[in-house]
Amino acid sequence: MFTRWRSGILNIVLLLTCVIFGGRSEQQVQTGTAAGIDTNKTHLRNSDYDFEYAPDWSPINRTLGSVSAVAFDSYGNIVIFHRGSHVWDALSFDPQNRYLPVSSGPIAESTLLIVSNQTGSLVSEWGANYFYMPHGLTIDRNNSYWLTDVAMHQVFKFDPAISTTEPLLTIGRRFQPGSDIHSFCKPTSVAVLSNGDFFVADGYCNGRIMKFSSDGNLILSWGKNSFVVTRTFMLPAGPVPENFFAIPHALTYATDKDILCVADREQGRVQCFNAQDGTFHSMYSHPQIGSRIFSVKYAPLNGGVFYIINGPQYTSDKQPVSGFILSMTTNQIAGRFFPTNAQRAFSNPHDLAVSFDGSQMYVAELSPAKVHKFKRKTLVQPEPQPTERSQSLRSETLPVSIDPVLSTESPYASTLMIVSIVGSLLTTSCLIFCVWRTICPSSHASGRRQRFSTPVENISLRNLNRSEELEGSA
Repeated sequence: MFTRWRSGILNIVLLLTCVIFGGRSEQQVQTGTAAGIDTNKTHLRNSDYDFEYAPDWSPINRTLGSVSAVAFDSYGNIVIFHRGSHVWDALSFDPQNRYLPVSSGPIAESTLLIVSNQTGSLVSEWGANYFYMPHGLTIDRNNSYWLTDVAMHQVFKFDPAISTTEPLLTIGRRFQPGSDIHSFCKPTSVAVLSNGDFFVADGYCNGRIMKFSSDGNLILSWGKNSFVVTRTFMLPAGPVPENFFAIPHALTYATDKDILCVADREQGRVQCFNAQDGTFHSMYSHPQIGSRIFSVKYAPLNGGVFYIINGPQYTSDKQPVSGFILSMTTNQIAGRFFPTNAQRAFSNPHDLAVSFDGSQMYVAELSPAKVHKFKRKTLVQPEPQPTERSQSLRSETLPVSIDPVLSTESPYASTLMIVSIVGSLLTTSCLIFCVWRTICPSSHASGRRQRFSTPVENISLRNLNRSEELEGSA
């Protein structure tokens, strides 16, 4: 009697043990997957910066002049701003920065070409018989075109839906370089804020940044020219101070940080300033980029990154002419992009544009007159909050990606699933065995024996131990 009572107790203990271990196995699968791999967590990968060249993309079947700028419009098309038959050379300006061949008239052909970014086919064109020496192009969120002309020393705002011949706003004195609050000297670039205020980089001669209200009234101005060719003063000894520009050549606005960043071309650095008051914020450069930076675009990715193109170097340690992706948080190069020609480099790039979803990028070259296209190798999900579009339709925004590993079945999850199945089978087997032992004790009344003495029971024990080992290793 005592033996049967003890046998029943042992059977119950065994049953509880099987249930506990079996339940633990299933729980291990569930909690292990959740704790080990967080599918809701944002993962940042090098593929965010991995672009490939698109050699087969060729914009329209016509001859381009020097391409000074590219941007995306509100419909996702790429817009090309080029100089047609006009060439900027040593005879274009006098020592006072006045444009000399005024009598030759404006560029006869259309200087603005709207092109499908998928096929390269021409969508529309305008800008004929208006511009003399195109330079900068920005398209804001309302599809207004902000254009600079270094020959006319003016900045224009056009709305193509209203007129392509009469600008909505014109700032600067026509063909009159100056340094007062109403004048520019070869202005280079524009950045537009969401409230309509805008910044002008002015430019080759004055080396300053000017902020205007939406109606064109000056709000503030800062900066001083440090370009050796055009400055009229001696710089102090030591590093060039902040707020000094040797041609502020391109602007980009970081919406999430509310800072305006400037491509300080001849000093090979990106300088950033608080957009509200123009105070200095930070500065970025890198030896691989070299001594010249022609254009910069900002994206709120991984704490902030800059898309940069350099230019031909005039120093002894010349760097390849290519595109760079520079991290603001580490000040290190996160990626590079360049054409797949024999040199694996650009010749004379001047501007770049990045699409809203970050999947496409374009680089404009002066010579040879060409527009290069790059595509991101890995598609990513767009970030929900768009940025300010200072060079194109939200062209500053590159979405933070989700690691594709997390979107597929994890190998650890597969292993834990196997453990769960084995544990469930063992639980069921133990339950059947224990019930059988409890209900049919007489079948073993032939004599007392030790538990797990038969080969079958030993195999069950080894399987149970193996299950525990698998659970421990998982």
